[in-house]
Amino acid sequence: MMEFEENIEVYIDNYDKEKHLFLNGAEWFKKGWLDKSEFLEICLWKSRRPKRFYEQNSIKEIKEFTQKAFAENNEKTKVELLTNLKGVSIPTASAILCVTNSIKYPIIDIRCVETLIDLKLISWNNINSNSWVEYLKIVRELAKKHNKTAREIEKGLFAYNRIKLDKQYINLYKYGTSKRKNV
Repeated sequence: MMEFEENIEVYIDNYDKEKHLFLNGAEWFKKGWLDKSEFLEICLWKSRRPKRFYEQNSIKEIKEFTQKAFAENNEKTKVELLTNLKGVSIPTASAILCVTNSIKYPIIDIRCVETLIDLKLISWNNINSNSWVEYLKIVRELAKKHNKTAREIEKGLFAYNRIKLDKQYINLYKYGTSKRKNV
């Protein structure tokens, strides 16, 4: 308890990990690569489940693949380079790109994909490097049309999913258990 109390301000300041990441991410990109601690920060923020795999990446591997990805112009190749790192899926690779350049890159997430399906903008639900490129194109077009960043559009897609598509669970939120039939 003493350690917590002595460092309470640090823990409170670190509650909003996203804010910290996005404040530092542009600097990491300018440097041209991620070091292991930066890599782990982003990956663990996106998904903690593959933690043991993230940790298996060497400092050299992380620098090599992030440096190549940041320098790459082809969006499919860029994301595929990042998925060479252990534990990094397309959504985690997109988080790395987004944290380091949120104007240009959104995070791809199943909720955002479900929203685009609901809006009849896509018909696929499998996240791979090809669907990433299509998702990126759609999000960037929306960002340009509405004078927003890719990250802002992605957050809007995510929120749409939560607000519009989660209605089936309203009783779960309201009463603690689902009142839907056939659950």
